[in-house]
Amino acid sequence: MLLFVFLSILFFPSSTLSLNQEGLYLQQIKLSLSDPDSALSSWSDRDSTPCSWSGIKCEPTTSSITSIDLSNSNLAGPFPTLLCRLQNLTSLSFSNNSINSTLPLDISTCQNLQHLDLSQNLLTGTLPHTLADLPNLRYLDLTGNNFSGDIPDTFARFQKLEVISLVYNLMDGIIPPFLGNITTLRMLNLSYNPFTAGRVPPEFGNLTNLETLWLTQCNLIGEIPDSLGRLKKLKDLDLALNNLVGSIPDSLTELSSVVQIELYNNSLTGGLPRGMGKLTELKRLDASMNHLTGWIPDELCQLPLESLNLYENIFTGTLPPSIADSPNLYELRLFQNGLTGELPQNLGKNAPLRWLDVSNNHLTGEIPASLCENGELEEILMISNSFAGQIPESLSQCRSLTRVRLGYNRLSGEVPAGLWGLPHVSLLDLFNNSFSGPISKTIASAANLSELIIDMNNFDGNIPEEIGFLANLTELSGSENRFSGSLPGSIVNLKELGSLDLHGNALSGDLPDGVNSWKKMNELNLASNAFSGKIPDGIGGMSLLNYLDLSNNRLSGKIPIGLQNLKLNKLNLSNNRLSGEIPPLFAKEMYKSSFIGNPGLCGDIEGLCDGRGGGRGIGYAWSMRSIFALAVFLLIFGVVWFYFKYRNFKKARAVDKSKWTLMSFHNLGFSEYEILDCLDEDNVIGSGSSGKVYKVVLSNGETVAVKKLWGGQKKQGGDVDVEKGQVIQDNGFDTEVATLSKIRHKNIVKLWCCCTTRDCNLLVYEYMSNGSLGDLLHGSKGEYAYTLRVNEKSDIYSFGVVILELVTGKRPVDPDYGEKDLVKWVCTTLDLKGVEHVIDPRLDSCFKEEMCKVLNIGILCTSPLPINRPSMRRVVKMLQEIGADNQSKTTKKDGKLTPYYFEDASDHGSVA
Repeated sequence: MLLFVFLSILFFPSSTLSLNQEGLYLQQIKLSLSDPDSALSSWSDRDSTPCSWSGIKCEPTTSSITSIDLSNSNLAGPFPTLLCRLQNLTSLSFSNNSINSTLPLDISTCQNLQHLDLSQNLLTGTLPHTLADLPNLRYLDLTGNNFSGDIPDTFARFQKLEVISLVYNLMDGIIPPFLGNITTLRMLNLSYNPFTAGRVPPEFGNLTNLETLWLTQCNLIGEIPDSLGRLKKLKDLDLALNNLVGSIPDSLTELSSVVQIELYNNSLTGGLPRGMGKLTELKRLDASMNHLTGWIPDELCQLPLESLNLYENIFTGTLPPSIADSPNLYELRLFQNGLTGELPQNLGKNAPLRWLDVSNNHLTGEIPASLCENGELEEILMISNSFAGQIPESLSQCRSLTRVRLGYNRLSGEVPAGLWGLPHVSLLDLFNNSFSGPISKTIASAANLSELIIDMNNFDGNIPEEIGFLANLTELSGSENRFSGSLPGSIVNLKELGSLDLHGNALSGDLPDGVNSWKKMNELNLASNAFSGKIPDGIGGMSLLNYLDLSNNRLSGKIPIGLQNLKLNKLNLSNNRLSGEIPPLFAKEMYKSSFIGNPGLCGDIEGLCDGRGGGRGIGYAWSMRSIFALAVFLLIFGVVWFYFKYRNFKKARAVDKSKWTLMSFHNLGFSEYEILDCLDEDNVIGSGSSGKVYKVVLSNGETVAVKKLWGGQKKQGGDVDVEKGQVIQDNGFDTEVATLSKIRHKNIVKLWCCCTTRDCNLLVYEYMSNGSLGDLLHGSKGEYAYTLRVNEKSDIYSFGVVILELVTGKRPVDPDYGEKDLVKWVCTTLDLKGVEHVIDPRLDSCFKEEMCKVLNIGILCTSPLPINRPSMRRVVKMLQEIGADNQSKTTKKDGKLTPYYFEDASDHGSVA
């Protein structure tokens, strides 16, 4: 004690002598913690007591500290056991900080502690068995840490504990039956832990004071024990996201106080138990994603339910009309069952209905007109049923709507004008019905509309000019209707448009100018219409375009040479009136089907430009062109023959070409012999320990890059897999061939073919010009043009750039980067602004953790020093680990933990 006083005098100025003993303890604790936000700045040593300090509460008469609440303070450091010297401390909270290391055993010295909250920190190790030595502890919350191992058996000794929460830790033992001995418990929450597979302990039926039992995603197996029916005070039962089997026990209908039952995502079978009418307090039931059968009980629907989720089961029969009488029903999700009959026609009349999803059933009849009578309906999802009749006029006045999906039904008539222009609707899906009439001009008011899907109906008339007002529209899909007239000029104003599909209509006129403003367009399908005029040159500037189909129209003129700038997986310009030369990149047999039915097109493709409609002049010109080409060919052949004879004599090369094996992955316009003859030192653009890279200009004018690998890439002794302690052979060649021969990505070079012998392997790639991702391998600006080292590490770099593209949603090269490329932009933005400004905002934020991990992999792969980049084997392993760690997502909703709801849960089973 004398030493402590001496140290206090040494470390604190003389003014600290006025601070009482408990204040001195807190000052020492302050020194032991990192406090970057100055949350403890009010802890002044000039005060006589700490009672006025932030987070501190004292007993008024004695000024003794009774409570410390430092939650959400961004504090870091080990748990300060010095707090246990505060003799009257009854409540302690460090929630949502960065308290790390382990929770020490001497936590037991906090003898008067009643409330301990260390949730959302970085604590590790096992739970200290000495926690049970706190005789007065009533509340223990260790949620969101990294505790592992077993729950100590000493916990059975708790005498007053009412709340224990271990949610989101790494507890991997079994759920111990002895917890059933803590009969004082009101809340037991062990959710989201990787416990060893085991049953729900029947002993939990002894916890007769229990009000909340959460065992969500705890690796539970077996059946639900009947003993849980004895929990008469239970209000919230959550056994979701486990592997429970068997039927729901009838005993659960004895839970007279239960408000919420969560059983979703198990393997439960049978019907809902009889006697559910006894659950008079039940408001929320979720038994979705099981194998439940039978009818939905009328006695259940007569309860004052707020939320009923029974989707993805095998329920049959009709929905009891009594469900419409629930005065507080806000959620009804029954999609993907076998329900028949009609929906109650007064559904929504007596309740504030917000979410209705009955997709993928066999429901019939009309859409109830009362669904939005209380003005709160946000989602109406009825995909894949047999609803008929018209859309009720009342829905066109429902301004709260955000998502409308009525696809795959038998609905007909005109869509109410007001429905087109609802201000908050982001998705309007009327796919595959029998709707008629035009798109109303009121669509100009649909400011939030991003997806308009109205294919396969009988819509007619012009597409209104007002469509160009929809600044957020990303998809416009109206194929196989009866639209006519020309496309409105305003359509080029849709800067966010990524997909435009209007094939199979009667649209005419010229394609609009200014299509190059569609910078995000990925799919453009205007086939089978009556468009005329020229193909706009601006299409070549749509850098993200991947799918282009303008077939079966009346387009004329030349094919824009700029189309060669695109990386198209689908190109179809057939059956038009196009003329002139086919751009050289497409003048290949593999593209023949893209151009047939255009009599005026010419190119080196058999069957095109056959003289139909060309007249004598075209035939004469073709003959002269052929004679000239033959003369040039003979000249080139003579020069090449002489060159190779001289080179072979000079170098005494003895390559036996008959021993080369060719494996092609695309239709080739060259042979392996032409490649072999061009592997000259003058054509080397890179070299390294594994081989060389050549730039080869072929006789047809095309350029390819050839990677030559020595000796099958086998290193002496093989590689060592550090993680498994095994010696393995390097199969980089086989891996590269297997991977690149399958990949189709606009930013990964194509692998045309490979050639192999016993001593040498050749990979023949598409040659990419400067500014593309391929430039990393071949260009004068690329990293490996400087290092002259093209091997797996350069491929890893390229793969890393693709990862960064996916995570950021940006292109490898963009003027917005200034002098930087994507890699430098990512690193700079991370340092200056943080990860939120790097990740594509369109990606779902609930996967932020996984996205950050993938982003880190991309950064590793693009490390400036090749030696620091992981192997592809390691990259694959890291990606697999992220996938394995990606458990089912959860979100807070209406005061309960619920499964992650996809943007549209009904899309799972829908073909829309």
